[in-house]
Amino acid sequence: MFSLSGYDFEAGVHLFQWKDLNLLLDVNSGAIHVLDDIGFSYITKLRDYAGDIKRSEAELRNEYSDDELREVKAELESLYLEGAIFTEPETCEADFSDLPVKALCLNVAHACNMKCRYCFASQGNFGMETSLMSLDTGKRALDFLIAKSGKVRNLEVDFFGGEPLLNINMIKELVQYGRQKEYETGKKFNFTLTTNALLLDDDIAEFVINNNISIILSLDGRPETNDRHRILNNGEGSYRVILPNIKKMVDKSPISYYIRGTFTRQNLDFSCDLKHLIDLGYDAISLEPAVGPENEYSIRESDLHQVLKEYEQLTELLCDYYRTGKDIHFFHFNLNLQKGPCLAKRTSGCGAGVEYLVVTPTGDVYPCHQFVGEDEFIMGNINNLHFDEEIKQRFVHNRLQDKEDCLRCWARYFCGGGCHANAYHTNRDIKKPVNISCLMHRKRIEGAIYLEMKKSGL
Repeated sequence: MFSLSGYDFEAGVHLFQWKDLNLLLDVNSGAIHVLDDIGFSYITKLRDYAGDIKRSEAELRNEYSDDELREVKAELESLYLEGAIFTEPETCEADFSDLPVKALCLNVAHACNMKCRYCFASQGNFGMETSLMSLDTGKRALDFLIAKSGKVRNLEVDFFGGEPLLNINMIKELVQYGRQKEYETGKKFNFTLTTNALLLDDDIAEFVINNNISIILSLDGRPETNDRHRILNNGEGSYRVILPNIKKMVDKSPISYYIRGTFTRQNLDFSCDLKHLIDLGYDAISLEPAVGPENEYSIRESDLHQVLKEYEQLTELLCDYYRTGKDIHFFHFNLNLQKGPCLAKRTSGCGAGVEYLVVTPTGDVYPCHQFVGEDEFIMGNINNLHFDEEIKQRFVHNRLQDKEDCLRCWARYFCGGGCHANAYHTNRDIKKPVNISCLMHRKRIEGAIYLEMKKSGL
């Protein structure tokens, strides 16, 4: 007989019900189980009684026969022996301080041609002098990435801002330089361009296609949602101007694209915005909640009940589309439940400050784009290659095992401890995750699991 005495159920399994399914996530293995009613009740009792099998079965004998209980126990024991349920956590021995740099975000423009009201980057210049990155600085950044990437072959570079298309001529020359460096070094640059689409004309679209550049296009959803915050310099909404540009770009079938929107506390019915984007013909969509210090846009504790219910509505919407033959790639639901990332990745999160860095137009290096402008997080400058190891070590030692609030959370391997920048801007401490964001993410994970099970035919 197997024993579960002393097993940490809170940290090891997550039991939940979503509509017609009883679901269990085995946290450490990542295995997902769809349970019948007796199985769900049995494991619920085991959790409530700290793994005491006899006591749990005694409580269930009013509802189920001894034969039924023996069958459930035998099935659980079989799964336990297979390592698919009630598994123990693995120990991650990776030395994060020696990880190579794999990705750069190049803030090629600290300037913007729009005035989005919720912009975290102070309408594009990050609270600093308006500027564009020079080609020389861009080349130095790519050379730096090559030098620091070790044996990693596939490297990621995101053109970001502000609005990067304000510096499109430099981007074109830098991509050409990158392709030359690929030939010389054997490395492979995967370029991504994030844009508000205002300047996205036919020539730029052809450049994106011809150079296999992934593209992220900003659009918040319905016209009234988008135009509430995404404002042109003349004060008008941007929807009618940018939508034709976005459509022409997506119609050219780029190597990869996402329509990227933001929802705020002023449009908590954001599943309606998702529906609008899908009905426009888009199947790769991201809707990000406005988070951070409390303001008129960021999601608050008082909004959570409605937000979590809306994620349920959004999940059902995705199910409905799937039944009609439309498989929508919703960014927050892309959890790769069948084959997730390695343990080191699951415990270190996004890699900011270690594997992922940001370079500004002046060459200053930050841990990520959301730290740009925070003087205490300037790690160095690309032009002199002198870097502050102390700042890097703050991120090296900001893993799951360094965060008390995360160690027993059932969702810990799906976020790696949460966003460093969100934690800092909300709590002034990169080690302290933001409860609001955690609650939303846990709900999204449950929705993603339910959707995956429905797609598998359950």
